[in-house]
Amino acid sequence: MKIAMPVKTNKEESALSPLFGHAKWFAFVQNGDVQIVKNPFDGGTAVVEWLLDQGVDVVLTQHIGLRPFVLLASAGVEVYYPGEGRVTIRQALECYQKRRCESITQSNISKFTRHSHKSA
Repeated sequence: MKIAMPVKTNKEESALSPLFGHAKWFAFVQNGDVQIVKNPFDGGTAVVEWLLDQGVDVVLTQHIGLRPFVLLASAGVEVYYPGEGRVTIRQALECYQKRRCESITQSNISKFTRHSHKSA
């Protein structure tokens, strides 16, 4: 299983970024190993496609837009909320492993979106 989370810095004790697609870095965790990789994109569906290309199964994030959430969910990626405020990579992983993270679903996604795109 491969877990991804947007983070603020390229340090292993980094806090999660409140941004999702615009986060500068993503932490990938697989078999207990943490790898932090620069986000090659600045938002949009390209970030989701990149995460899917990386083989991500789970995303831990504090906020996510509706479109990225729908794309991840439709690809079978589970999305979880590890809590508000300063949450480190280790804390987010512990939350997930102990099944304390809230699952982000179609029915509660509005709690986790930071902005909405208005149609003209």
